[in-house]
Amino acid sequence: MQTNTVLTIPEPGVARTAEKPFPVITTGFVGVDVAIAPVCNEARIFRDHQFEWHDSPEHLGHEGVGTIVETAPGSRFSVGDRVIVFQGNSCQKCFVCTQGLSPTHCLGIPYEGFDDGMAPQDVTAGLLGIEKVCGSESGGFAMARYRIAPEHMIMTIPDGLSFEHAAAGNCTLGCTYTAAQEIGISANDVVIVAGVGFIGMGAVVNSLYRGATVIVLGRNEYRMQRCRELGVQHIIDPGDDDWLAQIHALTGGRRGADAAFECSGAPYYLDRCFAGVRRYGRIYSMGFSGSGGYEVSILNDVMDRHISWTGGHDVRFRDRDALIRMLGDAEVQRQIDVLTTHSFPMSQAQEAFEVGLSKDCGKIYLRPGE
Repeated sequence: MQTNTVLTIPEPGVARTAEKPFPVITTGFVGVDVAIAPVCNEARIFRDHQFEWHDSPEHLGHEGVGTIVETAPGSRFSVGDRVIVFQGNSCQKCFVCTQGLSPTHCLGIPYEGFDDGMAPQDVTAGLLGIEKVCGSESGGFAMARYRIAPEHMIMTIPDGLSFEHAAAGNCTLGCTYTAAQEIGISANDVVIVAGVGFIGMGAVVNSLYRGATVIVLGRNEYRMQRCRELGVQHIIDPGDDDWLAQIHALTGGRRGADAAFECSGAPYYLDRCFAGVRRYGRIYSMGFSGSGGYEVSILNDVMDRHISWTGGHDVRFRDRDALIRMLGDAEVQRQIDVLTTHSFPMSQAQEAFEVGLSKDCGKIYLRPGE
């Protein structure tokens, strides 16, 4: 009997594979042979054993690309189609879904209710809901040999686009594509990118793709060298006494950048984003370090300087076609090769997570089939 190999993190500092029943699909879903499952928050989970609402020790991973191996009757896809699987399983009916917005923010996911004791497995709009709806004991998550994908959450990959480049379309270049669209990054802008990991590198690529001038605030020399290779010309150590004066010198009469991407969730970098943008500047939060609060003065930090501050972590439905076209751009593909620094068989996930925790890395790929 065919089984499904899935990745588990049963305890802190331990990652191992386990055999589960082969996935079962129903109408509206396809079965995917996963080629690449990129690492996102799993290294932190590996270290702390603290899970987001949709994860568990045996349910890991939300990004991925692969080949369809099974379809249900009436499917618009075919066995053999190569696809990118976007994260989540939205309801397709609410305001967010019908307006082409990000499925992670679907109203079928009651974030407001989790603090009141609602269990994630009761939410069919989340990743755990995929297994529930299909009556399957595996396959709802990316870090598995075979994955169940909702048809409305996948797109076919053009023939000329490799799995390696398409795999950047979720939490590296995908969520940052939507962020850049939402705050209107253009060729006239000077953009700060702070707290640089793989998401920060994605924000760099998206800003450069739109012709903006990028200032990176960072100190990890491995990652700063990657930023230089991506095409960044201005790197400032945020610990320098004159770091803000350096930004003002680069931005002239604007006295600050037009926009900033904060990609770590660390208050240290968020403070610098608020200080570093000009009046009428825009800030987009793309990282988080837990659910704790952040102290901000509504008058001094926001109103007096007319700062717009928002955040998100997903690809809007309406952005998918243009994102796929971007992934086909030759310069973007070169940049993906720069920021994708490591690739491991899924059986070596423990080593992959340890590399991720070292921070001497960019994006890390797991290959479940190897």
